[in-house]
Amino acid sequence: MSIKLILIRHGESEDNAQKRISGFSDVNLTEKGIWQAKRLAYRLRNLPVDAVYCSDLKRAMHTANIVFGDRGIELFKKPNLREVNFGDWERKIMEEIKLLEKEKFTSWFINPEGESTPPQGESLAAFNHRIMTGVNTILQNNNHDGKDKTIAIVCHGGAIRIVLCNALKIELKNVWHMKQKSTALNIIEYYESEVFVSLVNDASHLENWWEKN
Repeated sequence: MSIKLILIRHGESEDNAQKRISGFSDVNLTEKGIWQAKRLAYRLRNLPVDAVYCSDLKRAMHTANIVFGDRGIELFKKPNLREVNFGDWERKIMEEIKLLEKEKFTSWFINPEGESTPPQGESLAAFNHRIMTGVNTILQNNNHDGKDKTIAIVCHGGAIRIVLCNALKIELKNVWHMKQKSTALNIIEYYESEVFVSLVNDASHLENWWEKN
């Protein structure tokens, strides 16, 4: 028995376009983000999916509805799949944070397992625990009838990086070294005793050549 986990980052958000940090903040998709989600929906149109879970933030829910909303299956909203809580840095432009809190910002992104965390924000350890508790619960809930399944999770770049680090047994200090483009597709296959990562950060559906398919 196996579970194929499809991990999808949401489409471009208003904060993404302005280079702001969102985290727990609830922002909308841009028109470009909606277009990106539609391209991904077309790419996955023939892929059977048994269940869809998503972060309860609007940018993730909107993406999930565009990609899977016409399939007649329930979309399960899970608050514990949210992006990391950036505390006082929420909604701020990244370059401004670098200027105002250079030492703390550098420490957080270069050595996220260290003592430095965003002011009033979430530590990497707490973020990892929250995400993996949520993902492991989803895997367990879909692993009780002995059938192979394909499960989709639509969430955020940081959350997906956490899952990939755990699947690949990569130290969390390297979590920010993996790119996640808007609507990036990632695939992890879970078997009884083994885990295989078969796709990472694939956004080829956004490239011009895709229009010919």
